[in-house]
Amino acid sequence: MKITEQLYWSLLSDSPPIWAKAIGGVSMLITLFLSMFLLFQHLSAYNNPEEQKFLVGVILMVPCYAIESYVSLVNPSISVDCEILRDCYEAFAMYCFGRYLVACLGGEERTIEFLKRQGATSSNTPLSKDAFEKGVIKHPFPMNYILKPWKLGEWFYQIIKIGIVQYMIIKTTTAILAVFLEAFGVYCDGQFKWSCG
Repeated sequence: MKITEQLYWSLLSDSPPIWAKAIGGVSMLITLFLSMFLLFQHLSAYNNPEEQKFLVGVILMVPCYAIESYVSLVNPSISVDCEILRDCYEAFAMYCFGRYLVACLGGEERTIEFLKRQGATSSNTPLSKDAFEKGVIKHPFPMNYILKPWKLGEWFYQIIKIGIVQYMIIKTTTAILAVFLEAFGVYCDGQFKWSCG
């Protein structure tokens, strides 16, 4: 048992092999090249700023994940800090994606009109037969006992909008809280203990 524990801790303390770092580095560089190419393509043809400004925020999520993954692979001791920064940007990217969808539909008013039209017509092929019926979104168990079904329209749009903003606030707040917990050594990533955050 003692030899197994020593082997386990030596594997955890060692850095990843050179071949893993090389493959990770090449993958990161390819990802950076392709995402920057796509970004510059959008910026060089910047003819629809209302949509493209949010699309740029979504595209930048790819290099953010690539760099965070590679830095965490090379230096596992700072992986928690990198993950926290990535989580903050992920919240912003979620906001950008929501705003991009609204911009593609022509703004908030046209999005609400679109949802009302979708709610008034019944589709032959709904996304989920159990959850969608004649313009009404039904909740899964156990939420169906707490919340009434949502009708597509302005109310549904406002709920989604509030949900995205709540996600941004909660994700960023918990990421900042994790920074403080990590600084005091009580973050304990992936562990469920009363003494850990």
